[in-house]
Amino acid sequence: MRNVDPFAFFRAHQDTIFRWLGVAGVLLLIFLLLRIVARRLGGWRRAGRRARREIAVTAYAFVAPMRTWYVHHKDRKLLRRLLGDPVTWRDAERALTAARLAAAPARPYAVLVGADSVRVLLAGRRTPDPTGCWHEAPDTTGEWRASRDELPLVTPEADAVPPVLIALGATDTQAAFLDAAAGPATLCVEGHPQAAAPLMQAIAAQLDARLPASLVVVAEGVHRDFDGPPVREAYRTAEEALPRLNIPPFLIAPELPDPLPAGLASPRPPCRVVLLGAGRGHTRTLLTDRHGQVLLTGTPLLVRAKALGRALPKVLWRLPAVLPPAPMGSRSPERQSTDLFEEEPTAAWTAEPGTAAPLPWEAPAGVPAPQEAGAAQHSPLPASAPLNAPPPPRHSPGR
Repeated sequence: MRNVDPFAFFRAHQDTIFRWLGVAGVLLLIFLLLRIVARRLGGWRRAGRRARREIAVTAYAFVAPMRTWYVHHKDRKLLRRLLGDPVTWRDAERALTAARLAAAPARPYAVLVGADSVRVLLAGRRTPDPTGCWHEAPDTTGEWRASRDELPLVTPEADAVPPVLIALGATDTQAAFLDAAAGPATLCVEGHPQAAAPLMQAIAAQLDARLPASLVVVAEGVHRDFDGPPVREAYRTAEEALPRLNIPPFLIAPELPDPLPAGLASPRPPCRVVLLGAGRGHTRTLLTDRHGQVLLTGTPLLVRAKALGRALPKVLWRLPAVLPPAPMGSRSPERQSTDLFEEEPTAAWTAEPGTAAPLPWEAPAGVPAPQEAGAAQHSPLPASAPLNAPPPPRHSPGR
């Protein structure tokens, strides 16, 4: 190297030298520009934090739609599998009834059912220690857990109101059910308009599918394709309806009658109300947001309900009745027509060989469907109604 002519070396490698000098100049220019920007932002640390935040926001903007679609698809499959299985509803009812007996004076108001376990949410100032198949959740208060296989097979409670469950949505691995027969008589669905209205329509469809026709009155305005009676007329129909086995009538309306009837303002209203919007007096509120989440205010119950409107219509015809019909051999002659779905017979009917027995709420072919005094009569929903909202048409002659 001592004998190398520097001018000859430069002439031989001038392209490489100028190339590296250009790269160094560009890097120096970039550094100076970044330095100017960093000084305007308050220093290198603040600039670094802002850059990381911008990168995270940009990545979330690309990943969030795919993640939302995946969660929605997962919730829809979960709800279709759990809600379409009548055993899920029966286990939820057994869990609520068993917890009601074991947790008194606390009151269960909701249950989350998974593939193998159930979680019951309790409300009350004093919750006793869990007994039997129940054990308290280690990380939360006011919640009991149990295995579905360990639930008691029979939970008799003749003098109390049986649980009237409605599905609200899903968590990661469980379906959430709310007892519509417990708590305040008015259930309000509030929040984002694009989420509150479908949730109310899903609740109406479940009640209409699981209760007899005389116990569910749907007023006009609940769904655009359902021509129900006006709100005040619907309230009169629900007020005149007769409770059956301690289950009161349900009025589903977009608003309260104006002026407010005296019956709704009494401590014991004649019917329970599912309302879209704010109510009056002692109410229970389901609060929705634009992401499709539902919160039962004042409780830790927070579920995702966006997939409920898509999953429920696929399994609505499989929803079991609130109370199963009593076995034919267990009815005594002194106690006839005491079942929830049993009507006074108007003609004898005997099943022919090879024919299936009618459903509890259906009348046999050729036998007119009897009506109770004050039963609610309203037109069925059209067959072209959207899947995510109104109560579907019943197949019984009385509807």
